[in-house]
Amino acid sequence: MPDGTRADPRPRTTLLLAIVLLMIALLPRVISLSDFYTTDEAYFWQGRVAHFSAAITMGDWRSTDQTGHPGVTTMWLGALGKYLADGLGVPAPSPGSGTHYLSFLRLPLAVMNALAVGLGYLLLRRLLRPYVAFGAALLWATSPFLIAHSRLLHLDALLTSLISLSLLSLLVATIGARAPIRPLWRRPSLLLAGVFAGLALLTKSPALLLLPFAGLLMFASELGARPAGVTLWRATFSALARALGAFLVWMMAATVIFVALWPAMWVSPLGSLGSVITEVINNGGKAHSAGNYFMGQAVADPGWFFYVAVVLWRGEPPLTLGLLALAGYGIGWLLHRQATTVGQELRSREPDLIRQRQVIMALIAFSLLFLIALTQMAKKFDRYLLPLWPCLEILAAIGISATLDRAARTVWGRAILSRRLTRPLLAGAAVVSLIVPLISYAPYYLAYYTPLLGGGTTAQDVLLAGWGEGMEQAGAWLNARPDFERGPVLSWIPETLTPFVRPTVAVYDLDTDALSKSANYAVVYTSVAARDSRTVAEAFALQTPPLFTLRVHGVTYASIHQVPRPYSRTLDAVFSGVHLRGISDQIIGSTLVITPSWDIQLDRAGGLRSFVHVLSSEGTLVGQIDTVIDDGMFANWQVGQQFGTPLPIGLPADLPAGEYRVLLGLYTPEDGQRLPVTMGQVAPENVDGPNAVEILRIRR
Repeated sequence: MPDGTRADPRPRTTLLLAIVLLMIALLPRVISLSDFYTTDEAYFWQGRVAHFSAAITMGDWRSTDQTGHPGVTTMWLGALGKYLADGLGVPAPSPGSGTHYLSFLRLPLAVMNALAVGLGYLLLRRLLRPYVAFGAALLWATSPFLIAHSRLLHLDALLTSLISLSLLSLLVATIGARAPIRPLWRRPSLLLAGVFAGLALLTKSPALLLLPFAGLLMFASELGARPAGVTLWRATFSALARALGAFLVWMMAATVIFVALWPAMWVSPLGSLGSVITEVINNGGKAHSAGNYFMGQAVADPGWFFYVAVVLWRGEPPLTLGLLALAGYGIGWLLHRQATTVGQELRSREPDLIRQRQVIMALIAFSLLFLIALTQMAKKFDRYLLPLWPCLEILAAIGISATLDRAARTVWGRAILSRRLTRPLLAGAAVVSLIVPLISYAPYYLAYYTPLLGGGTTAQDVLLAGWGEGMEQAGAWLNARPDFERGPVLSWIPETLTPFVRPTVAVYDLDTDALSKSANYAVVYTSVAARDSRTVAEAFALQTPPLFTLRVHGVTYASIHQVPRPYSRTLDAVFSGVHLRGISDQIIGSTLVITPSWDIQLDRAGGLRSFVHVLSSEGTLVGQIDTVIDDGMFANWQVGQQFGTPLPIGLPADLPAGEYRVLLGLYTPEDGQRLPVTMGQVAPENVDGPNAVEILRIRR
């Protein structure tokens, strides 16, 4: 091979398997991309792609610096999707338009992340035994955590793909080589590693961790190849010089890509690099402005154990079991290296096993470096750990294969694994166990948490769950409400809800508009509420029980409440579970308008009617209205519903001056039977019959 790696004895089979893995990775990443908006897509990335695309079209290179992440690869791929959407005449995003346009922006990223799996497998074949490489790539392809983010117009999954490809290419250059070989700096896989590193650096700043790791790995590779008889000091300096030359070649490839694909670097290199540095310090280095949530508490910084919990809850069972198996594999080597089969295997000079041990050590070293760096940052989210996920999947595959290899050498293992149909059956069962979650969780892969620890039901008490998913279901529920258009909606993260509700209904921010905007419904998003449950806005929304609670795979995403109707006079009367909070009143000409604020406190059949009587001081009826309190919109009433239809009562134009009493009550239309007043001041029965409440006195 060009860079000295071992030749593949069955290249066609390897290519075919790479295509199979590509398809396995591609399908869950591209199907049903029109699902929901995540918070960052709604507030940031869709707009950044539009601005980046416009800057490219107009040749405004400086304006391609949209964010210090820097997110350039995401914006390039998103711009490609935008070009496809515009070319096909897909309507631009607008209130109520859903995510059809967004799905086109997501598509190129989803395809790229799937391609990374196929290419990753080809690189793994240069490092590991065939079935281990296939198992590792299969875990990579089917990880719900990776799939969830690979479908989004965002950074972290793409960063994961690029860092992983750069890391594997670097391992091929340094570990996968066999003598006689070219010098490290002349190996094509080293240049390939540099290209992917440049793309990763264009995506997000954590890729900077590739720089020290790449340098150390090159030095270790060169030092490990010292000729016999050469002193350690001389070999160290010689290895350092050769590693420095290779690092410069790697860095040159990364720099060329970084500059060539970011037009802002052409006209303002210092300003562009400055925005990256500022982003690292002012964003990643500080706790999130909205706070965080961990282990049942709202916190600013979840602390060092946070990412351990992410691995525990986000990892699928094969990942968890494989890592445990690998840990046992390593412990067995350390404790019983002189006596056990494991120790004999790891001490073996068989090249594949030596290479596998080197891969294990390199992946663990990179994982620890990345994990330590992330832990030092105050801002922590589960997705920040994604770049380690392929490393963990590879390590898990090695652990599983080592366990199976060891089992195959036992009496019972040979009896089971030697049967003709057993291996295909076991392989089929393994594949099914990986594929079934992909089908059952689609498109809610973000809701996947390991069933080994109770799934989403327990995970939501440990980690922040919810990033905008579910708002499309909340919007569909709201759109189906007969009274939906009777007022605006208040919502946490309103930009994630607006695309899914009718454009005729305004959506306001619950956090800032709760006390200043008259509203009909309020949507409380659980992950936002979990960060601080004491806000005035949340207390306002939670005045009433939820009419709808959205749960997906055990995760409670949102609850929808109806906002109490406003009133100016407090009454606090209850008619058998129907609460009259109060009323507002005004006289317009010869019409008295009473607007009640009804609160349903018991689930019951709808259709109750209210009467409002206006009586003179002598008890004469001078005006009245009878109507269904919900205008007949609901056949059944639910605890938490709020009604408040204005009731216009015409008064005689020649009404004599004096004081008039206004009384109200409820009755069933079938028999005219009035509902008893179970709380509140009941007017004497001789005034207006039984179970009537005086709500107002007016003077004319």
